[in-house]
Amino acid sequence: MAEPFLFSYGTLSDPEYIQLLLRRIPVYEAAVLNDYGLYKHPGNGYLFIKPEEGKRVSGQLFQLDWRELELIDYWEDVPLYEREILKVQTDSGKLVDAFVYTQKATSGIPATFDNSKNRQEILNDLEDFLESMRRGGFFK
Repeated sequence: MAEPFLFSYGTLSDPEYIQLLLRRIPVYEAAVLNDYGLYKHPGNGYLFIKPEEGKRVSGQLFQLDWRELELIDYWEDVPLYEREILKVQTDSGKLVDAFVYTQKATSGIPATFDNSKNRQEILNDLEDFLESMRRGGFFK
């Protein structure tokens, strides 16, 4: 089975965050997801997307392996976020089927750079997450 693509629009688009999670920096390609809006979760401050006609979310497309996808599922707290396959369009115009994390039923605040979660808080969350995954035996 081919390695999957992931469309990222938040923490997973940041090379520092993804390197902590995957222990590598993937090759990103700019892409957009049409008819989705970007929101900030009122409870935890993280970004999420949900269907919204006429809107578009800019992000990054990258390839990962199935074990990395499993780790990211844990980070994204599936089923809080739903992982689904959607069509995203790269800057070169190519349509790609990619996994995308969504929250279709969540109410949120329209996301702007000014109201995104604090960088140090995200780094702390990542370190805590990775430590719990180590203790739980995910990394062998």
